[in-house]
Amino acid sequence: MYIEKELCKKCLDCRPVCPMGAIVVKDKEVLIDYETCVECGVCRRLNICPVGAIKQVETIPYPRIVRAVFSDPTIRHESTGISGRGTEEMKTNDITNNFVKGKIGFSIELGRPGIGAYLIDLEKVVKELKRKKVEFAKDNPVMDLIADQETGALRPEVLGEKVLSAIAEFIIDENRAVDFITEIKAFMNRELDSVATMSVISRADSKGGCRFIERLKSAGHDIYPNGKVNIGLALV
Repeated sequence: MYIEKELCKKCLDCRPVCPMGAIVVKDKEVLIDYETCVECGVCRRLNICPVGAIKQVETIPYPRIVRAVFSDPTIRHESTGISGRGTEEMKTNDITNNFVKGKIGFSIELGRPGIGAYLIDLEKVVKELKRKKVEFAKDNPVMDLIADQETGALRPEVLGEKVLSAIAEFIIDENRAVDFITEIKAFMNRELDSVATMSVISRADSKGGCRFIERLKSAGHDIYPNGKVNIGLALV
């Protein structure tokens, strides 16, 4: 994204809409800070500029295009065919049945509007997960960024790219999950320079209860449970 100086009237209407605070005033010119911008396209899609001074280059070059595919919800990820963050995450388990009894599904999201995340932090998380031998979700766009499936190292050229958010998804055995959460929380607090959110999914029993939630509470974890029921979604 960039602002065409010859058109810009310096009204500053665009500044409040940028989720990353990338629109700045420098030397009496309004511009988009190239490093802060994650190519989410919000400023352009909202048509906030009265003279159309906010522009996008015809082709975003690689590796910068990685910013756009993880930040702009109108762009589809080539590896998954899904726009936005590129993953349906835990929302379609009634069909995919990825999270069965005895297994716990996880997602770790790095970044949020206003903060974002550099992919070098994503690499730290993926490498740690590889060391812990988790089962990664194959239909996740993060997998397409991994250059070394053994170590979890990402493509070196993308490490300096910043995105609105990226999600690593994986599954582990339920009997490992409580200790794993304690360990990975300590790791992220120690190693990351970005905000991170960890979510888990576990099937409820026939009465709507969840044994795993009780285990988390007993272990002293602060949790924010959300229930989801898709009535008829899996019927054909």
